[in-house]
Amino acid sequence: MNYQALYRKYRPRVFDDVKGQEVIVRTLRNQVKTGRIAHAYLFCGSRGTGKTTCAKIMAKAINCEHPVDGNPCTECAACKAIQAGISMNVIEMDAASQRGIDNFRQIISEIAYPPTEGRYKVYIIDEVHMLTPEAFNAFLKTLEEPPEYAVFILATTDPQRLLPTVLSRCQRYDFRRIPTKIIEERLGEVLAAEEIEAEYEAVHTIARRSEGGMRDALSIADQCVSFFPGELLTYDHVLEVLGTVDNDVYRKMMRFAVRGNASSLIGLLDQLLMDGRDVRQIVADFTWYLRDLLIFKASAGSAQMEDLIEEDREEMLEDSDRINEKQLMYFIEVLSDLSNTLRNSSNRRVLTEIALIRLCRPQTDPGSMDALQSRITLIEQKLEEGTFVSAGTRAAPSQTLADAGQSGPEPEKAPDRENMVKAIAPSLFQKIAAQWKQTMNSLPREGTRHARGQILANCCEPFFSPEDPETLYLPLSRNWYDSLAYDQDLLEAVRGAIADKYGVCPEVRFTDASDSSARGLIKVESKQEELMNSGVDFPIDIE
Repeated sequence: MNYQALYRKYRPRVFDDVKGQEVIVRTLRNQVKTGRIAHAYLFCGSRGTGKTTCAKIMAKAINCEHPVDGNPCTECAACKAIQAGISMNVIEMDAASQRGIDNFRQIISEIAYPPTEGRYKVYIIDEVHMLTPEAFNAFLKTLEEPPEYAVFILATTDPQRLLPTVLSRCQRYDFRRIPTKIIEERLGEVLAAEEIEAEYEAVHTIARRSEGGMRDALSIADQCVSFFPGELLTYDHVLEVLGTVDNDVYRKMMRFAVRGNASSLIGLLDQLLMDGRDVRQIVADFTWYLRDLLIFKASAGSAQMEDLIEEDREEMLEDSDRINEKQLMYFIEVLSDLSNTLRNSSNRRVLTEIALIRLCRPQTDPGSMDALQSRITLIEQKLEEGTFVSAGTRAAPSQTLADAGQSGPEPEKAPDRENMVKAIAPSLFQKIAAQWKQTMNSLPREGTRHARGQILANCCEPFFSPEDPETLYLPLSRNWYDSLAYDQDLLEAVRGAIADKYGVCPEVRFTDASDSSARGLIKVESKQEELMNSGVDFPIDIE
C-alpha cells in the first residue's frame, strides 16, 4: 500500500475523535440524535481546525444506518462508501477551482433527483468565499429552499467575504484555533501509534509552530520524521527542518536592539543567513518572540502561558525586565511593516538590515514617543551598567560649582556658609546667562533629534532655584517643552557645551516657561544687586 500522510491517516472518523472543538461537536451530535438536521451549515475558521473533517463526519452520521450516540458507526455500507469517497450521495466541490455559474447550474439540475441510497444528499463546498457573485446569486434560491433530502455544508476561512444573504440562510459554526496543549497530546498519540520516539521539547515546538492547526502540526511532524527516519526526534531536528533557530538567538537579538548595539545585531543576522536561514522566517520568528514577550509582560506572567515550558517562563521573566511595553510595541510595528515589504522585494537582506538598525536607532523615527521612551531606557541601562561615557572635558568630580564660583577675586566681606552655597552657584549661572548665545552656538550641529536653530530660537536664558543651587533650569514654551523635556541627547549636548566653556558641569533641566513662577524659579539678574550687597562678586566676562 502506498504511504499516506499522517494528517490523512489519522483524520478523525467520528465526532468523538475531533479535538479542540467540543461545543461544535456536541451541537452536531445532538442534531443527529434528535433528527433536527438543518438544510445549510456554514463552517468558518482558520486552516487545519477541522472544518472539512466535521463536514464529512456529519455526512456519514446523517446517512449512517446504525448511528451510535450521534456518531456514525463507520461499519455500515453508507459509512464505508463516504469514507472511501465513492458515495454518490456526498458531493465535494472545491469553490476555488469550480467557482463559476455553470458549476452551480449543474448542482441545481442534479439536486432535483433524490438519493439512490441513504437519506440525504450532502453537498460539501470548500472555500465557498471564492465563488463569483453570479454563482452566488444563482445558488441563493436553492440554498434557501432545497429539497428535504438535501443538505449543504459550506466551509470557508474568510466568512467576511460572504454575502449577508448567504450568511442568513445558514447555521454558522466558528471553529477556533486548537490549544497547543491539545495538539501536543494528539501528536503524542500519533507518534506513539507510529512507534516514533520524540523529545517533549520537539513535540512542544511543533505544536506551537502549527498556530492552532492540527493538520499543520501533523504535516510538520511528518516532515521531521521523514528527514530523520529511525532517529529520536529532537528539538534541534525540528529547528533544522523548519529553518528556524532556538529562542536564545532571538533573545540575543532583542538585547542587542534594546542596547542599541547595531553592529552585533547585524552580525548575528549575517551569521544566520550564512547558515542558510531564510530572512523572512527570521523576521517572522523574531516578531513572534517579541509578541510572546509582550503578552507575558502585559499579563505579568500569569495569562497566556500554557504555551510556555518552565524554562521559557524563567527566561521571559528575565527578559521582561530589560524592555518595556512601548519598546516592544515599537519593535513589533517595525518588524510587521518589514514583513509586509519583504513579500514583493528583491532586496530582502538590505531591507531587513535597515529595519534592524531602526530598532537600535529609534531616534530615526521623528515624532515617535515610543522611540523617545526607548532612548531614555537605553541611557538608563547604560548608566546602570557603567558604560555611559560623558564629555571628556567636563570638570573633575572634586570640582563643584561652589569651587568654580570662587574663580573671581576674594570678596572683602565673606557671607556666612549658608548664603555662600546659595549665592556662589548663581554667580556662575550669571556668567553663563551673560554668554548664553555663545554657549548655545557651541552646541554640535548634529547628533541631536532637533535642529540647532530650533533649539536656539526656543531656549530662553537660564533660571535657578534658591532651593536647588546646583541646577540650571532652561524654560521652554509649552509646545517645545513637550518635545524637548526628556531629550537626553540634547541635555547631554548642553551640559557638554557648558563644560567645555567653564570647566564645570551643572545639572541641566528643561522646565515649562508657564510654570516657572509657580516653581519659584528666578532669573539671576533679578537678584544680582541683592547678592552683590551681601559681598558676592559676579565675575562676568562678556565676549
